[in-house]
Amino acid sequence: MTDASVNHLEKARIRRLLAAVGSTPVQEQTTGDVPEYDWRDPHWLNVDQINRMAAVMSQVAAKLGNVFTRFFSRKFEVSPTAVTQHFASDLPRLIEDGAVHCLPFGPEDRFSCGFLAISSRTTMDWVTRLLGDTESSGDPDRPLSSLEESLLSDLVAAVLDTFLASLRPSETLKSNGRLSKGHPGIQFELTEEICRIVFQIKEADKGDPSDIMFLLSCSRLAALVGKTPAPTPRTTPQELSKTLMEHLQQMPVTVTARLATATIGFQEALDLGPEDILLLDKPLHEMVELVIEGRTAFRGRPARSGGQYAVLIKESRAGRVQDTPTTKTPGEPKKG
Repeated sequence: MTDASVNHLEKARIRRLLAAVGSTPVQEQTTGDVPEYDWRDPHWLNVDQINRMAAVMSQVAAKLGNVFTRFFSRKFEVSPTAVTQHFASDLPRLIEDGAVHCLPFGPEDRFSCGFLAISSRTTMDWVTRLLGDTESSGDPDRPLSSLEESLLSDLVAAVLDTFLASLRPSETLKSNGRLSKGHPGIQFELTEEICRIVFQIKEADKGDPSDIMFLLSCSRLAALVGKTPAPTPRTTPQELSKTLMEHLQQMPVTVTARLATATIGFQEALDLGPEDILLLDKPLHEMVELVIEGRTAFRGRPARSGGQYAVLIKESRAGRVQDTPTTKTPGEPKKG
């Protein structure tokens, strides 16, 4: 075939061919601004559900303001500043173990699904105010006295009860322990979605606001945001594994007997006809390969069984010799 014999198709001719078969060019579609999807952040809550959470937390903030006003005998203002979702693997970034005091909570005494966290500096500021001092002082890392710990625990318990009341009646959660310094040690799964809710507490007409943070499993917020929770699996991991193995054993696979291959030129392929002999690349004494889903699994000899072509398996891929040949038909389960 020479270059002169090649008939190149021009764009105009291609368009006529497409029109002849009823095909039309695909029109370019314009898209608007689409927010970028960040796979590193969870998407358990959508935008509407987060907005719904923020509205509920605004109501909680008003009640928290009353709690602080009652304990400090001064007017306080509380407002939600963040409602975000994260993977539990982000916890070390969200809190500093040595710089926070935490109080865990959950549905049972031995099971916690979240915790309240405040900075050690905020802890010392609140203790100072509860004792009647007008200004915060002292080392935020020093241990609290029994009186300070008692006063602070009463305040934090009232704050936690006010927050948890917003989750009722769908979730009945309560304090699981006492306020202590450092991470509460809740065993979240690293890929578990958790929600972070932050409130800012500020004395009216004064500066130096402080923050209080709640972290809990997103699944505990399902009813609050109107989301249907995922059904709890009724099978054990062992039963699921057994069912999966039984299913895999019934799955069909394609087995191909590959005799040999040959590489010829395109013109030679065009010239092939009846009675022609095509030499393959494998001698007669070599075995046939059995290919399962694209990978060579066994080797064997060509044979005949029941009037059909067959392969007598002699070796596995690892070289193990088949001692007792058996006849297998498609769909027949393996014995033994």
